[in-house]
Amino acid sequence: MLREVAVVGAGATGTSAVVNLVRTGVARSVNVFEPGAVGHGDAFASTDPALLCNTSADSMSLVTECPDDFVDYLRGLGMPVAPRDCVPRYLFAQYCRDRYLRVRSEASARGVRLRHHRDKVVSVAGAGPGYALRTASGAECPADAVMLCMGVDAWTPPVVRPFRCHPRVVPASAVDSAAALPRDARVLVLGSRLSAVDAVILLSRSGCRVQMASPSGTLPSVRTRMYPSDSGSLAALAGHPWVGTTDAAQADRFIAGLVRCLAGHGRPHLRDQLSLADDPVERLRAEIAIAEEGRNFWQDLTVEFIALTNDWLLRQPPTAWKDFWTVVEGVLDRYISAMPVGNAKKLLSLADAGRLEVRGRRPAELFRTGSRWAMKWQDGSCDHFDAVVYATGYRPPAMRCSDGSLLLGERRRGTPPAVSAELRVDLGRDSDERVFAVGQCSASRVPLVHGVVAVVPQISRVMRQLRALPRHLPPPRR
Repeated sequence: MLREVAVVGAGATGTSAVVNLVRTGVARSVNVFEPGAVGHGDAFASTDPALLCNTSADSMSLVTECPDDFVDYLRGLGMPVAPRDCVPRYLFAQYCRDRYLRVRSEASARGVRLRHHRDKVVSVAGAGPGYALRTASGAECPADAVMLCMGVDAWTPPVVRPFRCHPRVVPASAVDSAAALPRDARVLVLGSRLSAVDAVILLSRSGCRVQMASPSGTLPSVRTRMYPSDSGSLAALAGHPWVGTTDAAQADRFIAGLVRCLAGHGRPHLRDQLSLADDPVERLRAEIAIAEEGRNFWQDLTVEFIALTNDWLLRQPPTAWKDFWTVVEGVLDRYISAMPVGNAKKLLSLADAGRLEVRGRRPAELFRTGSRWAMKWQDGSCDHFDAVVYATGYRPPAMRCSDGSLLLGERRRGTPPAVSAELRVDLGRDSDERVFAVGQCSASRVPLVHGVVAVVPQISRVMRQLRALPRHLPPPRR
């Protein structure tokens, strides 16, 4: 049994790590470092019931050995939830908090000391047989092993950076706190992916007219569920020769194999499961109809695809899979990151009412014109808005290695750390480290880490390694 395990970050990923550390009994002491409340990460922070989880309830358990745990929690509240339902996001935040409080009560009975440090870790360094974590307050805490579970950082596009402190130029996560807008205000939402969809839904309730704009002008696809099913349907892809590939032809052959799998087992041809309409609103309309008619069978293979892909790519050197994944991602991203049909229907209703337009365009310059904002586009045209919301994606947590230490929240010094197939972080000391990157912290090594369904298997992988460590740990080799 390890003496001390540190968990850095305590959103959904960190909460799952804490729950599984306590219940597996691999450590005598678990120290959680999170400035805010455990379980209240940014991804599920909204309390607005209009914002839905993008995956089904039965793919969102925090507990590795109990895949129905979230569904059981909801039913315990008296909610008639089906496993395939996409429920309001705030319910998952409540679930995370509940499971943490429950395991905090269990810890003492299990012989585990669980402590929450309301502090931010800024560095992890080797210290004798273990590690020393230094916090923003200047404290230093020892650990035998470390699990890095920090969340993503919102990316601010260069065009809005000069104005990001203005109350009417805000990230998607701050739409609720933006300065009050007049009814019928015209708002630009930069981005067209899931966070942009959420922003549009919230803005529409204030009567705003919204333009969504992104280089692709492409919305996420539509699904009615995302849950573990059809295990083995993609087994034919497992032998695909990925190692060492860097050419697009190899990726094209992989896509062709995936298409055959998606249309196999008596399913309709893939062309009948998708819409290829050029207009984003008409494509949205068609994909809603396909989803409601139950013809989008690809959605039932998404969880298996994520698991297989992450497993395959962990076995490849990073230099071998990144070019390959760039090609594959461009084809599959809107399906992997599809939105629930309820949100899709809200967008379509707004578009049909003339309150939403979706455009493919690139911003060139943002500037003030009186009390309004002017966006000049790269094609030379210009539009005027009352407010700007940017939902332009996220960056993995900032981590850099310097002089044998891992610097957290630092992007300018040092070099990005390598992450092994076992999710161990290389601190550059030529040693077998016991610092593990989980969730978004592992994004440099694992491409599909943006959902609980991908994170919990990673935690299981780390738990197995922690249980296998010798009872008395030797100092790291130098």
